[in-house]
Amino acid sequence: MSAGAATPLSAAMNGGGWRSFGARLFALALFYAAALVIGAALFVALMRSGLVSFSHILFYDGIYALAAGFLPLVFCLNRLKRIRAFGALSQMEEVSAALVSSSLLCAFFVLGPVTVDRSISIFMLSRFAAAEQGLTEREARDLFVSRYVDGWSQISRRLSEQERSGNLAHKGERWEITPQGRGVMKTSQGLAAIFATDPRFVGKE
Repeated sequence: MSAGAATPLSAAMNGGGWRSFGARLFALALFYAAALVIGAALFVALMRSGLVSFSHILFYDGIYALAAGFLPLVFCLNRLKRIRAFGALSQMEEVSAALVSSSLLCAFFVLGPVTVDRSISIFMLSRFAAAEQGLTEREARDLFVSRYVDGWSQISRRLSEQERSGNLAHKGERWEITPQGRGVMKTSQGLAAIFATDPRFVGKE
């Protein structure tokens, strides 16, 4: 190589190269942000429409909505990339943006709406928010049993959900755990051991 020949690094270090790289990075970031916004709009629309409410379990319906919205999202991104501001984008970048959008929405959905729907802590906070004088521990416990467990039939709800999920089987007046349910418990116990969560909640008193 001659002394005057430019290496790839030296070419990238010149002002034009950095400006081009920066512009490309900004265009990609803008495209991925647009993918997230469009994906979120499709996700919320599908959830609110009821078209994906096959299981009537919020978590599973959310997964169905993300899956159903994936191809429409790719289609929208295919049209969006024609805007000159995004530069030349490949089909792989369209699919990658859709995958990133769906993954972020799934993480948000599990940490947000699913937690709100199922969290005992959120229920307890709602009772304190409604109590102007606060609550004693006994009052909070009594409210939990009378309202959450008995009044809203949350045990029945969860038994029904676990049956539809295939983790429990209803036999007469009793419910029995299925092989799938035992697999779920083994996985849960493994995760509890790895992340040092409370073992009592996975049957390891």
